[in-house]
Amino acid sequence: MKIVQVVTLVSPDGAYGGPVRVAQNQATELSKRGHQVQIFAGARGDVDGAYFGPEVRTRLFRALRIIPGTGFAGLCAPAMLPSLWRTLKNADVVHLHLARDLVVLPAALLCLVRGTPFVVQTHGMIDESEKMLAKILDRLLTLRVLRASRRCFWLTPEEQTSLGELLGDSPQTLERLVNGVPLAKVMLNDVAAVEGHRG
Repeated sequence: MKIVQVVTLVSPDGAYGGPVRVAQNQATELSKRGHQVQIFAGARGDVDGAYFGPEVRTRLFRALRIIPGTGFAGLCAPAMLPSLWRTLKNADVVHLHLARDLVVLPAALLCLVRGTPFVVQTHGMIDESEKMLAKILDRLLTLRVLRASRRCFWLTPEEQTSLGELLGDSPQTLERLVNGVPLAKVMLNDVAAVEGHRG
């Protein structure tokens, strides 16, 4: 399959945390299984082009803060959108590491317009919020994206509950997805030994 993943921010200091590590592990494993994987992300600082693995095509675009005082929510990567639009034409599926920000939400909008199937993984970042910016984004984009996704992945019961309340009458797209982690080398050796013994 031709798989595209989109994540908000990659930086040398790992400022965006868990979602980037999850995307990295997923992309590496998917490419090992023979899939063509591309990562699109906003970037800050000098990031290694092979950050997501040697077989993963990494497309990084300068992240700009256009709304001061809003943390990651105020980031955007406008130069990413034309390249992503062209790539979506041949993509089989897009995996959006979704947050209320101006990097991934516009990417989701492109998927909707292009008609490219997509799934979302929210990493606990989409929940009920009283913040004005969150309410505006939810009304304009977030809820539409959640409801249009083929799958909406959750990790914790709290996240499942929050997403269920946001989705309202369409919770059937919710599905649990645990965070995949690479097997330690010693464990891989043990598995190989067991398989060899069985053979």
